[in-house]
Amino acid sequence: MGNEDDFNTMYSFYKPKLFTIAHSYIGNKEDAEEIVHDVLIKLWEKREKLTVTSNFTGYVYRMTRNACLDYLRSKKNRLSKESTSDQQEHWLNYSALSDDASSQIISQELQSVVERAITHLPEKCKNVFVKSRMEGMAHKEISEQMEISPKTVENHISRALRELKQVLKEYLPMLFL
Repeated sequence: MGNEDDFNTMYSFYKPKLFTIAHSYIGNKEDAEEIVHDVLIKLWEKREKLTVTSNFTGYVYRMTRNACLDYLRSKKNRLSKESTSDQQEHWLNYSALSDDASSQIISQELQSVVERAITHLPEKCKNVFVKSRMEGMAHKEISEQMEISPKTVENHISRALRELKQVLKEYLPMLFL
């Protein structure tokens, strides 16, 4: 199941978003890129065993958050008794990430906003988007199942992403910067 095109599509869709998350927590561009790359490779390698039934994007974000936690935890373990400002920043980021209650509240609020935005999409656009992003179906499968061209599938997904991006733009600075 899945080929190089599917992987590239997944990678190009999630990489910028996951990098923003990882970089905001880690503070180091190279380490953040490595974390995101590792998360996406791990996700791809385990794709056939995954049983995510509701919020795939939330699952990917949690994977990234957990990878950042692991990174910060390993940094914390290497800290010397003399604490530099970078080390203090890493510790604060680790503490913030570890705060499951606030992370869960933010995650639930964001999921609610996304779900409401999806319900406001035109019916066909919503169906295509849900099949692609929530159910993980390939564009070709969607086009065959809905009897539309693959280009139409891409157009619906692009429209949905534009509209979701518009709805979510006010949340991004609060969540990731």
